[in-house]
Amino acid sequence: MARAAQTIDLLRRKPKQTRAQDTVEVIFEATARILRQEGRAALNTNYIAECAGISVGTLYQYFPDKQAILVAMARREIAADEACVIKAMSEPAEAGKADLVRRAIRALIAQFRRNREARRIAIETLISEGYGHEQASSIQKVTQMIGARSDRFLPGRAKPVSHASLFVITRAVSGVIRAASQEQSPLLDSQKFEDELVHLVRAYFRS
Repeated sequence: MARAAQTIDLLRRKPKQTRAQDTVEVIFEATARILRQEGRAALNTNYIAECAGISVGTLYQYFPDKQAILVAMARREIAADEACVIKAMSEPAEAGKADLVRRAIRALIAQFRRNREARRIAIETLISEGYGHEQASSIQKVTQMIGARSDRFLPGRAKPVSHASLFVITRAVSGVIRAASQEQSPLLDSQKFEDELVHLVRAYFRS
């Protein structure tokens, strides 16, 4: 309960100016590089600052510790996931192009392919620090959008999609992609993986 009462904003200083935003970005990039090349065991604030080309004092102006950096990185990934899926589903359907189901799944898989090791560790940290509900909240927003636009997402469907159906299928798809990421499965890079997820959604609503 103590954690729930704490502010969930771990940034010590808001990066409003371009220079400050650039500093936060180089901190993220340095953290991702360390995780990719050396793993989580090598991660500490002194090393992050060194790799970022800034003083550790500057780093502490923005983040109190490495966990806060990872949580902030995870939040950025979650926001990007939500934005890319909503964008994919908002674009007009065009003849000869992938339908909205495939487009949304393809966009989400592409997100999970980016900086996969840093992303995986950042999300794990977000959850372990007690902020897993933020990931759930993002999925809820996407689910609500699909429900509001089910006529575009599932054209030709005679009856409206129930909340229960949307809950099940969105969590199934996002859960499978997260599992592939967490298990570092090579399936994440295969076309077959995308095809199977598209088939899952279509078969589910056909039934």
